[in-house]
Amino acid sequence: MKSISRCPYCGKEMHLGFIHQDRRALKWIPEEKDKGPFLQMFSKGIKLTDSLTTSSVEAFYCKDCEKIVIDLEGNTR
Repeated sequence: MKSISRCPYCGKEMHLGFIHQDRRALKWIPEEKDKGPFLQMFSKGIKLTDSLTTSSVEAFYCKDCEKIVIDLEGNTR
């Protein structure tokens, strides 16, 4: 999956890499539903990884504007 090649913020080239989880699954949680790091397992959100099967997610990094973009479509490892 290498669909993003240009940064949507500045238009410069982005670099493909990975974000790896540590102990728990990574997930995006809306600010108003965030319960903090100790209770995050009870918060509903968009799971980016799974503790048992998917331990990383592809991400594109723009070094010029320091943004990370994750394309969720087909992003399972």
